[in-house]
Amino acid sequence: MKFEQIVVLDDINISDSSMAELENYSEKPVRTFDSHPKDNNEIKERLAGADCALLSWKTPIDKELLSTCTHLKFICLCGTNSNCIDLEECRKRNIIVSNIVDYGDEGVVEYIFSQLLNLVRGFGKYQWKDYPAELSGKTIGIIGLGAVGTLLANAALGFKMKVLYNTKTRKPELEENGLIFVDKKELLQKSDIISLQTPKNVKILEKGDFDLMDKKILVNTTLGKAFEEADFKEWIKRPSNFAIMDAATSKDFQREFQNLERVIFSDIIAGRTKESILRLSQKVLDNISSFLSGKPINKIN
Repeated sequence: MKFEQIVVLDDINISDSSMAELENYSEKPVRTFDSHPKDNNEIKERLAGADCALLSWKTPIDKELLSTCTHLKFICLCGTNSNCIDLEECRKRNIIVSNIVDYGDEGVVEYIFSQLLNLVRGFGKYQWKDYPAELSGKTIGIIGLGAVGTLLANAALGFKMKVLYNTKTRKPELEENGLIFVDKKELLQKSDIISLQTPKNVKILEKGDFDLMDKKILVNTTLGKAFEEADFKEWIKRPSNFAIMDAATSKDFQREFQNLERVIFSDIIAGRTKESILRLSQKVLDNISSFLSGKPINKIN
């Protein structure tokens, strides 16, 4: 069984071999676009006649657009965050939406620790304290214990760090390994390093929270806006505070923060590695194949 027409709506960042393999699942030649559409009209033009669409988290699929996509049966989101898609409207129209999880997490965690080591030991542009130190024995507080947060916690335990965490749902099985659940205020006060690992555009830190954070390292690899720019700028003015950020954060954040003193930005997206592209590519093909054969898929609506 095949789709009648597969359309790749934008740059989905899968391997060339996997792009070629998509042809095996489409009756007509796959229509591929490697740029992000400017508006809904351009998305409509690209989607014309498609019953399967592949897209990144950067292209929005809203109710008005879906009303014109009468052939669409399956949306394969080539990423994790589904905020770009009106899932309720897809459900009403019997359009199945799948996403990809656990493909770039290892790269993000490696980036975080590479920058922490540089900062704490003084290997890079900055040195956190007056003298090179070790991560061992330091306290890291993780807000959000999803896939990345859990990997980060396990890596921190490997460095013999104390790990505090705060999340909506406690993880007793991880507490058995040494993690300690605390409220946000205690985490901010007692942690040397604070890492934000929550979903896109979830505001995590308020102005009062920054007041609790002195002589700290703030790690932010979340997507979107996790705090107000003005609050962060006031906090980073203190010479004892440092921040580590990822190129995957919002463009607005990059423009605001990347040239500030004691803010470390990656030049490339931390989770984008050769291995992550291969994992993503295979999971995309698996989702398409499973949908066509009626097998269970990572359905999110």
